[in-house]
Order: sequence, then structure tokens, then C-alpha cells
Amino acid sequence: MGKIKPLYEGVRLLCVITTDNHIDAKHSVSPGIPLWFNGRALKDSQQSKTPVDVFLTIGDTTSRGSVENWELVKGLFAKYRPAKQVLLTVGNHDLWADGGFEEALKNYLDYSNLICGTDHEKTWFSHTVNGYKLIFLGNTTDAGCEAHLGREQIEWLKAELDAAEGRPAFVFCHQSLNRKHGLPVTWDASGKSEDPLDGGLGEESDEVEAILKAHKNVFYFSGHSHMGIGGENCLKENGYSSFENDGGVELVNLPSMACGNHHGEDKSTGVGCVLEVYDDRVVLRPRNFAKRAYNGKVMIRDGKPYLEKMLDL
Repeated sequence: MGKIKPLYEGVRLLCVITTDNHIDAKHSVSPGIPLWFNGRALKDSQQSKTPVDVFLTIGDTTSRGSVENWELVKGLFAKYRPAKQVLLTVGNHDLWADGGFEEALKNYLDYSNLICGTDHEKTWFSHTVNGYKLIFLGNTTDAGCEAHLGREQIEWLKAELDAAEGRPAFVFCHQSLNRKHGLPVTWDASGKSEDPLDGGLGEESDEVEAILKAHKNVFYFSGHSHMGIGGENCLKENGYSSFENDGGVELVNLPSMACGNHHGEDKSTGVGCVLEVYDDRVVLRPRNFAKRAYNGKVMIRDGKPYLEKMLDL
């Protein structure tokens, strides 16, 4: 156990990343369960030895995008201020509400802007923090478990990556690219999914993938599948990992903070990731926020319990 602390001196950007937080006033057991796990992550970030620049979620901050659930989220962030900036990616659950898609969309925009101190009018946006691009993709329609980005957003993504000019760029989207991280098999605990689109971005995935691969030093983060952390042993044995490199793009899929996980090597709840950016490298360190401890048992790459990627500069 110990506080968040960068691996090296000279960190340029420090982010805490969580996903599938599933804060739920109608939780099947108690709403206190997701609130406790997420509260631990917020408090851990707040008490970091080096101030955290950004605390972000990669979608499904709520189990259902109701005012009742967003009020719980607002209360949690009012209790703990984990970073200089908070940013909330939209997820499919955030866009489901009893009143339909438009009601849920309004709730997401209203509450995320209130909590984060932003004025976003769309589910996609970017922020440049300490000189680094953070790019957030978001659904534009009621697309079920998949995503629909639309032509405007896809062209915007290309322009944002062009503007990064080869500096490290970090893309956050609730859904993974199709057929990555063991999808569709790892889409649910049964492992019986066969549709190649299951658990992924959907029909636009190949186009988004091509755009990512046309740029260097790109990191793409997702959640959605509730797969536990898997590293190089998982890759060797099963052909997939939570940390995959495809065509130079680093693909990172994180487990659910508070809703149970399956597959992978470490299925613990309460796990997210700490992103550290340096002049010449990026370090990604899985962390169990509930236990306030970095991953030490799953070897991510090169025999290390974290990913250390030298930048192509």
C-alpha cells in the first residue's frame, strides 16, 4: 500500500483513469457499493504525492443516465476533488434513461459540464493539458451497446490527431476497436459471443483504426467489456491482452471499477490505471485503488508489471 507516485522524476502529465464506474441509486444490493469503490479512487488520486493533472472516466460513469444517478456522481466529486481537471467520457449506459436517449444525453451534458467545469455541447471533445492532446469520443445516437460516431466526429478525430503533430496523443472511447482484447469472445463472462462486432465500436471501427494507425505515438483507451487485467502471459496463452500494440498504436482496455470483471489474469474490482507522460516515454501502471496499491502480479510487457513505451520522436 502507498500513495500514487510517478515512476520517474520529471513527469510532464499525470492522469488517473477509471472506467465503468456504474454509480447506481438502484444497485441490486446497495448504491453504497459503487460509491465506495469510486470514492476510494477519488481519495487515492486526491492524496497523490505528485498532484494529479487529470482524473477521467472512460464511460458508464452511471449505470443509467438518470438525474438520480448523476446527483450521486455530483455528490461524490463534491466530496473529493481528485485532480486539477476532471473529464467524463460518455458510455452507452450513460445514454440510457427512462425518458429515452434525448433525456439521457441532456443529463450527461448538464452534469458532466457542472462536475468538470466545462461547456461541452457534444459528446466528443478534446483538451490539451500540459501540451498533450486528450481526445474523447462519444456516441451521437441511441446505438445500443455499440457506438455511432458519425462523419463529423470521425473527420474531427483525424484533424485532432493531425494537430498533435506526432506528439503523444491519448484517445478515450468507451468501446474498444472491434476484435481487439479478445473480442468478441471476451465480451461477456460466458465467452460465447461470435458476432465480430460484439463488444466493439461497431461499423465505424475499421475507419477509426485506420486513422489511429496513420499517426504516431497514439494511445487508445477503452472499457465496456468488463474484462480483467491481462498481460503478456495472457497474450501468450490466449492471444489477447489488456495492453496490445497494433500497427504502432497502443490499445489499452481497462476493467470495470465497480461492476465485476471476467477473463484476464486479475479480475479484481477497484482497478484502473495511472498514466505518466515523460519527455521520451509513456508509462501506464495498473493500480488497485481500493487497496491503494500498484499492480505487482500481472506482467504487462517485457517482464514488467506496467507498460513502458518509448516515444517515436
